[in-house]
Amino acid sequence: MNTPLIVHGISRSATDAELRVEIERVLLKATNNLSWLKAGETVLLKPALNSPGHYPATTHPLSIHVVTKILQDHGAKVIIADQSGIEHVLHAPSGVLRGSSAENFRHSGMGNPDELPFVSVEQQGWEDGFIHFKNDKTTSWPDGFYITKLVEQADHIINLPRLSTHAQAGVTLGFKSLVGWLREDSRMTFHANGPFNGFIAQAGAPAKLQFTNDHKKLFIEKIVEISEAIKGKLRLTLFTGTAAQVTLGPDAQVAGIKSTVVTPQTGLIFAGTDPVAVESFALSFLKYLYQSATPSQKMFQKILMWANGEAKELGTIPVKDTPLIRHAEKIGLGKADAAIQWQNVPNDLQKQILG
Repeated sequence: MNTPLIVHGISRSATDAELRVEIERVLLKATNNLSWLKAGETVLLKPALNSPGHYPATTHPLSIHVVTKILQDHGAKVIIADQSGIEHVLHAPSGVLRGSSAENFRHSGMGNPDELPFVSVEQQGWEDGFIHFKNDKTTSWPDGFYITKLVEQADHIINLPRLSTHAQAGVTLGFKSLVGWLREDSRMTFHANGPFNGFIAQAGAPAKLQFTNDHKKLFIEKIVEISEAIKGKLRLTLFTGTAAQVTLGPDAQVAGIKSTVVTPQTGLIFAGTDPVAVESFALSFLKYLYQSATPSQKMFQKILMWANGEAKELGTIPVKDTPLIRHAEKIGLGKADAAIQWQNVPNDLQKQILG
């Protein structure tokens, strides 16, 4: 039986030491003290490392450090793995053409890849480093997709996203973060269905990979269905939400324009075993934080979403009716509704987030 969604509030003035304590509390409470973990098992961590940008463009460094240490203290072998976005790292059958996810990991402030068990997905090999995945739920991927072989080798997986809007997908939360584990040809196929794909096609041109837009507008569905490849091993999705990018994204700036970052008076550390419930709550919290943006910042986001044509401005439709959540429920990844265990979160804030 899944545990409830665990949500702990933390003051904007909290120290790193206090934040470490809350991350640990949420992690252990949401996993029933890591009851599924046996000594010697491998736990694969998924950070959000789309770019070398600092939090909240990428995962909060303390999420990485605290979760890694607790798992290792419990006898786990930990692997932290990701590949940055096509603009920053480009991988082809001939090898890595530009960039380094390890260096982006360092530059983002998450940690030193020489001291933490970080693996650059692009360095694992085009043929040897990935497995092909396809099942009866991944209908938006008629040919399936290639995902890092590390998901096959791991015993357990923990997803550590960040809160951010996204110029193409509308938002980038737990589901969207998993794109970082796809091989470059699958990434290009995925992006071919998305808005503003011309920018991605240009960035990926040196790889000379074949992809076409089937014009079925299944960009969001493709995002969701990547989770099918890990759902049997996904144990937790945990957000450290002390700040969020509420416009643009996923990078700290897009086309020279900085994303709007909101740092709430009460940040939230939240986690759960049902990825749909966590995604739904994250979307609700991001929608609440978006209200703090100025009219001019919102106007730019409105124009961007209008030009997007597929994603919607935050708050224009109920969270449960977003294509992201509807498709996730449709294919059986989980349920949006969940019992919530709140701690140190004012009642009025609870109501505003869920309202």
